[in-house]
Amino acid sequence: MRQQYNPNPAVGGSPETGWESMPDVQDATAYRDWVVDAEAGAVMPLYQTANQNNLAIKRAVIVLAGKGRDAWSYWNTLNNALYDAAYQDSSVVREEISLMAPCFWTEADLNAGAGEQGQLIWGKMTWVSGHYNVGPDSVSKFSSFQVLDALVAHYMDQSIYPNLNTVVIAGHSAGAQMAQRYAALRGTTDNDDRLHFWIANPGSLLWLTTDRPAPNSDCSGVDSYKYGLSDKIPAYATKDANSLGRDGLAERYRGRKVNYAWGTADNGPGDTRCQAVTQGSTHLERGQNYVSMLENMNGGMPSVQTVDWIEGVSHDNEGMMNSAAGLEKVSLS
Repeated sequence: MRQQYNPNPAVGGSPETGWESMPDVQDATAYRDWVVDAEAGAVMPLYQTANQNNLAIKRAVIVLAGKGRDAWSYWNTLNNALYDAAYQDSSVVREEISLMAPCFWTEADLNAGAGEQGQLIWGKMTWVSGHYNVGPDSVSKFSSFQVLDALVAHYMDQSIYPNLNTVVIAGHSAGAQMAQRYAALRGTTDNDDRLHFWIANPGSLLWLTTDRPAPNSDCSGVDSYKYGLSDKIPAYATKDANSLGRDGLAERYRGRKVNYAWGTADNGPGDTRCQAVTQGSTHLERGQNYVSMLENMNGGMPSVQTVDWIEGVSHDNEGMMNSAAGLEKVSLS
């Protein structure tokens, strides 16, 4: 049996000037107006596995794009990784896994042509942190984390997917930042035991403790959200922050099923703001320091969380997803 590989589609535009179209992707259906919240009139574009049999679906993976907002590329990379996993392991059945990739458009994408009137749009990077949308005018105060709530709820709906066991929120780079902060701020639901997170090579992290491995007294806001939990929590989670407090938020996060992954060659600086640099000087160093923080907290490394060090891989989404650990965490465990 030949292993299948689909090339990424060509798209005009850029993350800076805006994407000019939402391209078709092999094996995927491009939904331009997926209803996120019917009452609010909130719709957004996304990709989902084409021609799937909902009754057969046992696992869903929602993959979050990096700062380039190229959801089609991330969906395709994950789909190719799934071909790879099924090729290597007969227990991975493609027809039992649904893949989804939401498109968090910005005003640049709307102006360039990819976005359409009426779709949810965000500031350049505000979608990563769970902040409110900036358009359309008909929908206000809608958090990007509310979008993730709705997509998770879609898959958790047993009237649609009666045999689904697990939903994975997967992200690399900025997508990993989004996944990690969502894992920390998402409210408690009855389905938490079926929700997993795969967080690969994030540029910075939401720190659970007030101390930092590389403190800088000249840097303000080191422990403010999105880098910490002391203040500036987005409106999406202020109710929980007020009721649970910092310790409660941290303990809830430590109880979530999070699989971290860092490439051992990912020595790029990523986020160069001083708040991020107090966590470490590179992606890899921040990961190492974050794991040490978890291990040194009361209770040690959470029993429901894992760490994979992907040997020789740099800041490479495809390399991380196609690693043995990446394939296992996304498609099996």
